[in-house]
Amino acid sequence: MLTIKNYKRPIAAISIAGERSRLTPAVLIKFMEPLSKNKIQIYAISTGEKEIILFVDQAESDKAVIALTETASESSFENIEVRRGLGMVTVSGPELVNTPGILNKLTQPIAKAKINIVNITTAFDSIIFFFDMEDSEKAFKIWENYVPEKMGMIKKTTEKIKKAIKRIIPRI
Repeated sequence: MLTIKNYKRPIAAISIAGERSRLTPAVLIKFMEPLSKNKIQIYAISTGEKEIILFVDQAESDKAVIALTETASESSFENIEVRRGLGMVTVSGPELVNTPGILNKLTQPIAKAKINIVNITTAFDSIIFFFDMEDSEKAFKIWENYVPEKMGMIKKTTEKIKKAIKRIIPRI
């Protein structure tokens, strides 16, 4: 079954741009180490053709930028930018891996509500959505009412559980 969480604390996205960011060996470690030394939690990482974005608690964003600036200045990265005031909503569950079109099913009601998705990061069992803070709660409420019932997840999950129980528990 899908689990949806809305994180109440504001998040900051720190973008580190460089022409060859995807082709730089150990680039993630290079920028994660100064944050680790300063005990700054990274909530998510997003990479693109020319940038790396590290999502941190907004309260620690200034400290994070200072730690990252030195590392960036010693490399081929041109600039660091910060976007503050982001909200984070996670959708997680094993259904994400084996449900074709699930991202579309999640984003359609958000688009209809005219809510802008600032960034999306994914893993096998979770999708992390970033919105402007004021839109984060709106998106969460839409999904809270929309997922999983309208996606058929409860029925599919219930059927899988029943099949698994039948295999595990012998008939009496």
